[in-house]
Amino acid sequence: ADQKVIACADVAVEGVHFNLNWSSFFEVGRKITAANLADICAMGGWPKFLLVTLVLPAKYLAGAIEIAKGIAHEADLVGAQVIGGDLSSGNELSISITALGESEKPLLRSGAKVGDLVLVSDLPGLSAAGLSLLSKNLSADTDLAKKAITQHKSPTLNYEKYRDAYKSLNCAIDVSDGLVRDTGHIAEASGVQIDLRSEALASSGLRELDSSNFLEWVLGGGEDHVLLGSASAPIPGFVVIGKVLAGSGVTLDGKEIRTAGYSHSWR
Repeated sequence: ADQKVIACADVAVEGVHFNLNWSSFFEVGRKITAANLADICAMGGWPKFLLVTLVLPAKYLAGAIEIAKGIAHEADLVGAQVIGGDLSSGNELSISITALGESEKPLLRSGAKVGDLVLVSDLPGLSAAGLSLLSKNLSADTDLAKKAITQHKSPTLNYEKYRDAYKSLNCAIDVSDGLVRDTGHIAEASGVQIDLRSEALASSGLRELDSSNFLEWVLGGGEDHVLLGSASAPIPGFVVIGKVLAGSGVTLDGKEIRTAGYSHSWR
């Protein structure tokens, strides 16, 4: 089959995308790599090669090896290779990765059809919940809290599940900027309305952590890197969270949503 090349790039900057007070260098390496691999997967591709550019303050020199180990660990999950890049000194740590992948039939944001089901590979919100716990310095005393914190520091993604779903999906996007915002990108590109169902979104269990904030985490929290898409029928392992309708915009139970979406910063 004729393979098409897919490319994406992502940068992570200390204090904006990660916080070394609570994340290890290894976790930071994993997290930025996962963001890139998820982007390639959201286009119906499979990651093959990574180019890594590292700006490293002198005080973090010892961390460079751990960052490299984290990148390699995540890349190994999909069999991708780091084939080059650049290393520079600078005032704050930043990691930039360009990922290259291949696809027989790229998945676009514009493929949602009226009548499609809207599905996610996993319910989002865990990363935002983890960030909330970390920034408030709350102890992780339940399995769910521990999972949320782990998912924020370095998300564990099921890349094989994504690949198995390609043939069934009509469109896809990586949820990195919040569910509502990324659903909006599909709605806009496809010229449709997407109605999300709060009942499906509430089944994530996050209500246990914070009954008043959990829906904001699910709707507006970012960096979970779950796969969001539409399909004409349910997909094994995916959660149906809404429906594609004629119209425009994103609604929740038929009503307009007001949520800011995720801003990658906590300065």
